[in-house]
Order: sequence, then C-alpha cells, then structure tokens
Amino acid sequence: MTKYTTKQYGLMMDKLTEIARESSNNLQKAERSLALVQTYIQELKLFVLNYEFCDEAEEISFFKQIKPMFLKELIYHKEVYHIEANRPYGNSETLIGYYRQMVTNIGLYFSRNQSLYNYYQAEKTNSDREYYLRDFQQTTVDNTMDIDSRFCTIHSNKLSKLLAFEMVGHHVHKSIYHLENPSMSEEGNLRKFTNQWTGSLVDLIELGYALYAGGAVNNGRGDIKQIMTDLELIFNIDLGNYYRTFQNMRLRKKNLTPFLDNLKDNLVRKMEDY
Repeated sequence: MTKYTTKQYGLMMDKLTEIARESSNNLQKAERSLALVQTYIQELKLFVLNYEFCDEAEEISFFKQIKPMFLKELIYHKEVYHIEANRPYGNSETLIGYYRQMVTNIGLYFSRNQSLYNYYQAEKTNSDREYYLRDFQQTTVDNTMDIDSRFCTIHSNKLSKLLAFEMVGHHVHKSIYHLENPSMSEEGNLRKFTNQWTGSLVDLIELGYALYAGGAVNNGRGDIKQIMTDLELIFNIDLGNYYRTFQNMRLRKKNLTPFLDNLKDNLVRKMEDY
C-alpha cells in the first residue's frame, strides 16, 4: 500500500509542477491540474477497491493521511479554477475586494470544522476509529467530492477540504499581495522573472525558512509569508502549504538541513577551485 501510494503521489506532484511551469495563467493551470488529479484519484480508487487492508491501523492511515494528500489537490485546483473563472473585471481595488471575500468564505469553513482541524493539528488519535474507519460511518452524507462509502469516510473528506482550503487561502493571499505590491520594471510593467527553480519544493522551503530564521530579511523583521511569496514570484513556482512541509522537515531523522549543508559543501569546493 505505502509503496504504491508514495510512488503515485510523487508522480502526480512532479506532473503538477510541470503543468505549473508550462501554464500561462492560473485558470489554465487549475484546469489542467484538475484533470490530472482526477485521473490519479480514479486510479487510487480502483486500487483500494481491489485491496484488502491488513488491519484497522492501515485503513486509518489511508483515510487519515494518504487519501487526503490526493483529494486535497483535487479540491484545491477545483476551488482555484472557480475563483479565477469568476474573477470580476476591474481595477486592483475591485480584485482585492473579491479575493478578500474568498478569505472570509474560507474562514467560515474552518470555523464550522474547527474541532476536526484542531484534532488533526494536535496529532490526536483517540477518535481515529470513529473518524477514519468505514464501518463507523454515520448515514449523514458529506457533499465533498467522492461519497462512495467504499472509498471515503466523512471526516477524511472534511480533512481533505480543510487541507485544500489552507492551500486556497495561500493562493488568495498571494494574489492579494501581488495586487498590493506589484514589482515594477523601469518601463512600468509587471516585472517578469525568467529563472526557474529546478530543485525540489522542499529545498526552496528549507532555504526560505533559513533566511527567516537567520534574520537575513528586513533586519530580522521579515515575515515568513512574505519571504515565501517573494521566492514564489522570483522562481515562478507554487510552494503550496509550506508550513506543513516545514513541520515534516522537523521530523527528519538523519539530517535536518540536507539542502543547506549541500549548498555549503558545494560553495566551499567552488572557493577552493579558484
């Protein structure tokens, strides 16, 4: 199970990164990404329907950790498509007002599901059987994406939507930031950055947090959100939920900062070559 799902998730994320680099705008990116993720979720569903979980722990792991990683991408790209497709025509003030309404809508969903979000963030396990085993599901139907009882639990779907809305919130805040802080060229047009980040997303997030922790931005007063947004703009990349990625980085067993260590080693060798 883990070997298959890890491989599929990695392939999906690589293709999503490729789509992001090739797409000319957010609407095109969302539409193409949505079609891709739908294919991977359908393959995952077929796999699960023909797979027998070893025990309750494996089933809980799937619906609490594995499926939400796929489903959140589907919900995220669907929401972004809806947001960008319905974006009003107007000046920056109009657009900022539109995006801020999206922030309000996201906040309302989090408020309605605060207990589940807190449960997940606190890494609690006492209600896992009730939340993530299919045999424990109530008859109440949640309207989130897939309601096939063989392939979902209500809380798994809601958790996926919460994780997706974290990402949607990041997209919306980034859109507001770009409208409020346009990077201008001498000609007065939006500046285009041509460099592409070819390392992993995790590497860039590690670099961003290093700049933040080291106080290297704005005399130590740099905000992590602004630092990450600037890196996304400079390298034309979407870092997704970088906070969650950072939390996972903290759990590394052998080396907490492999990318930074590798940068240092390569720089030392370069200096020695001259």
